Amino acid sequence: MEFEHKMEGQTQIVTLKNRKNLEITGIKKIESLNSEEFFIHTNLGDMLVRGEQLEMQHLDIEKGILWINGLVYSIEYVESLKKNKNKSSFMGKLFK
Repeated sequence: MEFEHKMEGQTQIVTLKNRKNLEITGIKKIESLNSEEFFIHTNLGDMLVRGEQLEMQHLDIEKGILWINGLVYSIEYVESLKKNKNKSSFMGKLFK
């Protein structure tokens, strides 16, 4: 599966092969990562990759390329990880 998106003169390509090999262009910074989640700043917004046994295979910040290996469950653009955490904390407190 390959997805290319252009926004205001910027391009990003996300390629997923067999749910195990993910290549993303337009990478600016990796905010956090572990074997189940990668939170990434890209030129088109913040991205959250979730899966199992995820590991960074290759990173070139100058070229904006990231390769991730592992079983990928989801790839999503998010407003901000901090905002999402604050919302769940607030909602969790509200309904306790």
